[in-house]
Amino acid sequence: MALTEDAASVLEEFVQNVANLPAEIAHLLEEIQAKDRIVQECRSNIASHDASIQKFLKANGAGQENPKDEPYSKAILAHYDKAHIFQEEKVSLSERAAVLLDRQIKRLDLKIRDLQNEGSIAIDPQLPSLLNNNTSALSIRLPPLSTSTTGTSTPHQHSLSINTSAHPGPSTTIANNPLTRL
Repeated sequence: MALTEDAASVLEEFVQNVANLPAEIAHLLEEIQAKDRIVQECRSNIASHDASIQKFLKANGAGQENPKDEPYSKAILAHYDKAHIFQEEKVSLSERAAVLLDRQIKRLDLKIRDLQNEGSIAIDPQLPSLLNNNTSALSIRLPPLSTSTTGTSTPHQHSLSINTSAHPGPSTTIANNPLTRL
């Protein structure tokens, strides 16, 4: 026989479960930041070696062979490989952070769904949920385009490609668009 939970106990359990989540996410972000510093060092070394090659070419022309060309090229490729590895590790860490967040949100979603099925809380179709098949996780996390913090409705902005069409009319050019003047 399953114990029925009330909304307060579900919320309390959720708060306890996510209490350590900020520290875990902060730790993952620190690891990402450390790996990003290494990637930046690789990029700096790549730029330095490339600048040396370009300086030799400007001074001596393309006809003369640079004695340091082969070691510099190998070093550049090695730095690209190293940077690529660290970039993949950064992606993996960010995916782990997303999984940590999603796991907690899904647990709460399941508990809310159970409470709704038991009749403890009302079913609200506008309640965001990762369990709904008709919405993506991204659309749940982002507010709709038509809402803003000022309480006024803003129209959907078109991409720049519509503003640079072959036959720009007075209402489709950026300069003549009254919304850009606001």
